[in-house]
Amino acid sequence: MPAANKPRHFRISAPCSSANIGPGFDVLGMSLSLYLTLDVHVYHEDAKQPFEMTYSGEGASDVPLFPEQNLITKTALYVLSANGISQLPQPLKIHVDNPIPLGRGLGSSGAAVVAGVLLGDALGNLRMSKDRLLDYCLMIERHPDNVAAALIGGFVASYLRDLDPDATKDVPASEAFPEKNPRDHKPIVPQPPVGIGHYLQLNWAKEIKCIAIVPSFELATAKARAVLPETYSRHDVIYNFQRLAVLTTALGRSPPDADLIYNAVQDRIHQPYRTTLIPGLPKILSSITPGEYDGLLGIFLSGAGPTILALATHNFDAIGKAAQAVFKENNIESSYQVLEVVEDGSSATWTYDDSCGNVYLFCDPATNTCNYKGCTNTDYLHGWDTSIHPFPPRCSGNMYCPDDNSSCREKVTPGGFCELQRDDECSGDNAICLNSTCFVKGAPLGGSCGSDTTLYVTYDADYYAVQQVIIRDNCTQGTYCADTDQCIPSKPLGATCNQDRECLSEYCSNGGTCINGPDVFHKIPNWLWGVVGAAIIIFVLLTLLLLWFLHRYQSKKEHAKILKFFGDNEEFAKFAMLEGDYFTAPSQRADVVFLATPDYNESSALA
Repeated sequence: MPAANKPRHFRISAPCSSANIGPGFDVLGMSLSLYLTLDVHVYHEDAKQPFEMTYSGEGASDVPLFPEQNLITKTALYVLSANGISQLPQPLKIHVDNPIPLGRGLGSSGAAVVAGVLLGDALGNLRMSKDRLLDYCLMIERHPDNVAAALIGGFVASYLRDLDPDATKDVPASEAFPEKNPRDHKPIVPQPPVGIGHYLQLNWAKEIKCIAIVPSFELATAKARAVLPETYSRHDVIYNFQRLAVLTTALGRSPPDADLIYNAVQDRIHQPYRTTLIPGLPKILSSITPGEYDGLLGIFLSGAGPTILALATHNFDAIGKAAQAVFKENNIESSYQVLEVVEDGSSATWTYDDSCGNVYLFCDPATNTCNYKGCTNTDYLHGWDTSIHPFPPRCSGNMYCPDDNSSCREKVTPGGFCELQRDDECSGDNAICLNSTCFVKGAPLGGSCGSDTTLYVTYDADYYAVQQVIIRDNCTQGTYCADTDQCIPSKPLGATCNQDRECLSEYCSNGGTCINGPDVFHKIPNWLWGVVGAAIIIFVLLTLLLLWFLHRYQSKKEHAKILKFFGDNEEFAKFAMLEGDYFTAPSQRADVVFLATPDYNESSALA
């Protein structure tokens, strides 16, 4: 990660999420493929004002853009304040793009809180782990289902441990942030306790997609919670427990069992009490079934609502339009979109940037001046003209060239700081850079390990974002770092997988199975060689036989033409001699030559 006072640009992305998933009230959540993004520029010399915030997407006309009022920047200020940093760095420019509908049960506030915590971590150069970031999220959001899914990614089960009331004193809540005086330069809140929330990533069958049917009205979480009773009957609680236990396993099996999942997403804890707040909800839940719509697996309220979430493997349009029709009957407009469960969660993607704006120069943070680059990691730099300035050298031996190309530096020992995924900056054999720290890739089977997750975003020709997630760890060859932070054996071919690193072959197919990669030679069995050889011989013989028959046919045709030619000529000659004076003395006769071709139909003499 760049030093705190360098001009830099980074992007933060946080996915939307759906909570509860039927019977998992305040327990289950999953992150979906709709991302809140922040484009952040820090310390740029061309900044026009100390703080600038712009916003596009859902709620653009209503969201406040002052740092002490906006949920994202307020959360970032909380993180900074808890770490002794009283204000945002300046100049700072933030652009927020939010495609997540507000107040609809798709975790818009959870995504904002997660993005704000990541923003505070990045601006303060704090480099906190995801577990620690979750502590900050839970001090604000207080419900782990949405924020755990948005931060960690995938299908997640979580719980929040009981806290001492003093631990949350003066900590802002997402729905009612107390405004602070921006001129107050003292830390305003303590750091959160360690290990507030605990979570577990559950398996998710890749063929299951989510259809989010979003009505045109908002429903505040507080209002949706207000209709819930204080106590429940034992029968209803057992009903939910039974289905919750089955559901967490059923959604990870491939192929999914529609009947099992549909019955497992039924609920008696929150959905029945919210039907009065969402017109059409009872009919949607009861009429849209796997028996009526092929491909449907389950349908339920997303979070507190009013969005309806349907799980399906295909037939998405028919299912979405059926739910829309019920809303239409109740004079409610709606829309739907098909989303996927995403495993990557939230991330901050850094791009080195400086204000020199010149291929030859870098910004020296020690003097805040532009100097010529003193090293390079490549043999070519686009736009570099050696007639203007000599090409910088590559570093060798125990030296490395940093991302800013300033000058060669000595490699870092294990435990030292390294730039993002720059293994070459770390000294020693089998060195690896994880979470900006140098490690030795030597954690044995069963040993403790660490991993880092990096999200790469590119854009195709239509400007759609294409994301790739790279997860690396420091386990030895043949093992990988599990969610328990322990090295476990890699999986053989054919085993179920979620990531390439889980497989011995280092290739996990789109269907979630370990396979051989394209660089692996696939040995062809002897029987297959035999079948291919026999097929070639049979093909050659059949071709020769066909050519022989064609030759015979053509020969007979030509032979008939020749016979006809000579026969007709003979008849013509006889006819000519009969017409002449046959009995004239031979010495007085004239010699006659008759010409003809084989292609005539009939001699004119015989016509």
